[in-house]
Amino acid sequence: MQASREIQKRKIALGFFIISVFYILGSFVIGMICSITTICSFSDGLGRSPLNLLFVLLTFVPIWIGVWIAMRFIHRIPMVKLFGSSSKLNLQLLLKGFFAMLFLGIGVETVLQYVPLVRNYIYYEQNTVLLLSDWIKWLLPIVLLIFVQAAAEELVFRGYLLQIIWSRSASYLYAVILPSLLFGLLHFDAQSYGVNAWYYCLNTFVVGCLLCFVTLHTGNIALAFGLHWGGNTVSLVFFGIHGNLDGMAFWLTYLDPKSATMGVALFVSTAFIILIYTLWARFYFGSLLPAFEFKEPK
Repeated sequence: MQASREIQKRKIALGFFIISVFYILGSFVIGMICSITTICSFSDGLGRSPLNLLFVLLTFVPIWIGVWIAMRFIHRIPMVKLFGSSSKLNLQLLLKGFFAMLFLGIGVETVLQYVPLVRNYIYYEQNTVLLLSDWIKWLLPIVLLIFVQAAAEELVFRGYLLQIIWSRSASYLYAVILPSLLFGLLHFDAQSYGVNAWYYCLNTFVVGCLLCFVTLHTGNIALAFGLHWGGNTVSLVFFGIHGNLDGMAFWLTYLDPKSATMGVALFVSTAFIILIYTLWARFYFGSLLPAFEFKEPK
């Protein structure tokens, strides 16, 4: 039994390594194409124009290939098994998650602009560099590629790691906490956020745990896909931070990511997300923690 568990751990680690290699190599190749053909330039930073942002989002496409290869050749299971017990993506849940997060994000950001205490520190101005005609022209392809990017991350952390580990009757620690901790640490960016990079890691760790719970509650990864897609659409297409993947952001804030205000905003955002999840889980399932029932992947 112990030998079997060690083999499974090695398979999971090897699969994650393969996925990481595909992401790194894919990013390198796309970056080289940009620099050689001068299609886009990263000299001013990542995602500073719609075309630049499009290429940044394209770097997540190889992740899908990496997950497929890991499932096909390491675990010998169809990748669709990661979608849920039905092996199908629940489109209704996906769209519900997307529009719920889209309207919630836009609504909260808009309302906060009318709160004097908040507006004194965080306020948005229209992006004068981006023309409305260009924003409309790029809107559909960018939103679709945001789905590719967000779903790729979900496929790895709430699909591959969560469900493969969980199917082996692992505890919450191994199936939820450890993959979410890794998810959080991979978002560490001290260059952009300074000491707030740790608060950003905490935020993404909490979000990762809650998305795991959402996936386990519903028995399908679609809602996590939709929530992540909607949240990233708000931050990349509607309300962005100047200098940080802001090529498509219609409204911009010039808040310094390293400032104390950003640190407070991250803490408040984390608490708000926990509150929303708590209300949702209590209302629909009567429990914060989901039961381990679906154990399809092996």
